[in-house]
Amino acid sequence: MELSQTLVIAVKLFAIMDPFSIIPYILAMFEEFSQNDPKVTWRFLVNKVEIAVIVLLLLFSIIGKPMLDFLGIKPVSLEIGGGIILIYLGIDTMGGFQQLRFMSKSITEAVVTPIATPLIVGPGTMTALVSLSVTFNVFYLIIGSLISAFLVYVVLMMGPLLIKALGRTGTVAAGRFTAIIIAAFGVQLILEGISQINL
Repeated sequence: MELSQTLVIAVKLFAIMDPFSIIPYILAMFEEFSQNDPKVTWRFLVNKVEIAVIVLLLLFSIIGKPMLDFLGIKPVSLEIGGGIILIYLGIDTMGGFQQLRFMSKSITEAVVTPIATPLIVGPGTMTALVSLSVTFNVFYLIIGSLISAFLVYVVLMMGPLLIKALGRTGTVAAGRFTAIIIAAFGVQLILEGISQINL
């Protein structure tokens, strides 16, 4: 197994996680939490999120496929179920993440749910890891996951600069565009899942 194949895994996972799309939401949560707790800094929040992301990626790299096999769940079922969740998240995003805000009563909860999962390591990422585990050795999945997690960390650390460059109007527009992308990816997962069903 060559290094290039490990990089392919990392790039695929990074593209699916798409940290750029959730920066406006994370920044909004950061502003809310930092007002209540001055000790909360952007680096503190991103570090917490990154730890959760790494744990989730490693968890699904190692036990993703065995867990599905044990539960008797087929990857196609995960794609359809994950697609439905993503469509719901897309609709919620268009409304300003109202349901996700309700889920996050503290920063400790928020860094895991909804930021680390399902916004970063969502059903699409989990499905990809399970699918890749059929072709690639778990060792290369772990290395690829760590590389993609590092790339996510770099993007999130640059978050405030990106938002500053876009401005408030650009941030709102990015959030609305994010809603369409999330919903579209959900539809794509459902269609791919249905296409694999043998009728």
